[in-house]
Amino acid sequence: MKGSHILSGFIGALILILVLFAIMVWIKPFNYQAFYIVNPEVVTSDSLKTNSLTCSHISVLRDLENKGVLLTPQEYTSHISSYYSTLVAFLIGLFVMFTIGSIYGIRVTSRREIEETRDRMKEELKSSLAEELKDSKSFYENIISDILGRLEDDLITKADKELIDKNIDDITHRQIDLEENINLLFDAVDSKSEIME
Repeated sequence: MKGSHILSGFIGALILILVLFAIMVWIKPFNYQAFYIVNPEVVTSDSLKTNSLTCSHISVLRDLENKGVLLTPQEYTSHISSYYSTLVAFLIGLFVMFTIGSIYGIRVTSRREIEETRDRMKEELKSSLAEELKDSKSFYENIISDILGRLEDDLITKADKELIDKNIDDITHRQIDLEENINLLFDAVDSKSEIME
């Protein structure tokens, strides 16, 4: 499985390199022109010989310099440094893009592997637990006795319900008797107060 990942990564990199090469040919970042560098401080009207270009008059050199064919050393250095600055910025952009893509790819792959491992472990645990539960009758009996023991403590039996109903009836009868006795006492107090007046 890892061999297929390496092969697909190699093919993807090769396709990316070909696409970048095609883009660079289409955009033409390497625009070559013949430039002659001349240092105007060194050029004299008597002798001028620069890179197999011979001119008899300095005005011709100035005309070529104004047209952009001749560059001073400062202009040439400026062009080269700007070119390489652009190239470095482009390469840094590619590096950032590949880094972000790699981080995302690693993150997705690791999450998928973690989920697969978790699911596999769950299945293994379920199957091993199911096998152990099937084989262990004593475990089954222990679970049933524990559940019944807890239920007996929490649930009400028929005898308990009948006893509770009998107690409620007794309390209801006593309450009725007490209310009747209180009414008799109030009547007695009322009649005694009428006599005293």
